Amino acid sequence: MALITGGTSGIGLAVAERLLHEGAKVVIAGRNRERGNAALEKLNQISPHVKFLSVDVSKRIEVEPMVKETVSSFGKLDFAFNNAGNAEGTPALTHEFSEEDFDHMMGSTIKGVWLCMKYELQAMLAHGGGAIVNTSSLDALICSAYTTAYAAGKSGILALTRGVSQEYGNKGIRVNAITPGAIRTPMMERKFENLTAEQSNLLEEKYNSLNALGRMGTSSEAADVVTWLFSNESTFVTGQNIIVDGGVSVVTK
Repeated sequence: MALITGGTSGIGLAVAERLLHEGAKVVIAGRNRERGNAALEKLNQISPHVKFLSVDVSKRIEVEPMVKETVSSFGKLDFAFNNAGNAEGTPALTHEFSEEDFDHMMGSTIKGVWLCMKYELQAMLAHGGGAIVNTSSLDALICSAYTTAYAAGKSGILALTRGVSQEYGNKGIRVNAITPGAIRTPMMERKFENLTAEQSNLLEEKYNSLNALGRMGTSSEAADVVTWLFSNESTFVTGQNIIVDGGVSVVTK
């Protein structure tokens, strides 16, 4: 049984597809009902054992019922992929960033993951353990100008992952993180919208030139890492951050 936030598109949806093919029962959660229903229709072609919940992970009054409904629907919670996040918005210098925008950014990054883990851990403790994977971002490691609030939230997710892994490892719960680089998700594709063909080509060339492999990654490639972290092949792996970036973090140019 798996719960995936940010499960209606991109990496989250790819993980849902993989787990359903392997026989798991899955709940996907996201804020956008239209996108969620479209994802549910697609996933139902793989398995009937899937459910969509409309949830804002920055709100306790929505997160707690989400986990409870997941357990009541499918009996227990074995795997949780805390993937919801928001990298979109208007970039700004720190002194120009509003308090409202900062609070929103923290809510959709670190607070959202903390709230989800709070209730996921309770569910896992009640049924003998489980595995959690949190999504950070390359911005947490290589912070660029104009993205400091987002980078701070994603950096906090790595700290949460390490700390919680130490608290619950002897209780049968493993907690890890992935740090994706440039992955071709719908969120990434929206960066190309409203660009001219020349601008789009230049942006893609920029992303391709940043890493050792010379291309952007796919949602499926990131999903491979997440599902491995859930599998019996990674039972001695916890508290780790797996960087899925095509080598960006080690390239110096």
